[in-house]
Amino acid sequence: MVASNVARYSSSVVTRKYPLDPLKRVRAEKVDQRARALSEALGEVERARMERERCELAKKELERSLSEVARSESEKLERGELLVADLARGAAFGVAGEMKRAVHEKAVEQAKSSHAKATTRAEESRQVLASARADAEVVEKHHQKWQKAKDAEAIAKDEENAEEAYLARPRERGGR
Repeated sequence: MVASNVARYSSSVVTRKYPLDPLKRVRAEKVDQRARALSEALGEVERARMERERCELAKKELERSLSEVARSESEKLERGELLVADLARGAAFGVAGEMKRAVHEKAVEQAKSSHAKATTRAEESRQVLASARADAEVVEKHHQKWQKAKDAEAIAKDEENAEEAYLARPRERGGR
């Protein structure tokens, strides 16, 4: 009588686990983490690019506005429509315009710098992701080789068992 709580295992029933499975999982997780980091870095690049474009557009708009006012004031001056007080206000407006121009110029430079830094970080993230993928591919290729060897071993065992079974069967005698 066989006890019901006793389990019997044979080498053909028990499957061997891939010995580097934890490493394979860790490397796959790293690839996922690096891909998310790259995605975030690319999002940051896009936000920085949009901010740079916004600052450049604001600067161009200011330049257009200042140029338009200067042209208008110049025309009025040529026609003799301006008084001394108007000229003083015009000079003050010019100084204020230069101050605004400097502020916009600084904002554009900062936005360009932020965009360049974000682009550099994104490229670094891209390289780190490529390295993580290469590491994961090494383990995956090893796993495939290991699996092929295991499959070949199983086929060889099956063939050996089939041959033993064939040789062990009683031989037929005579005509039938």
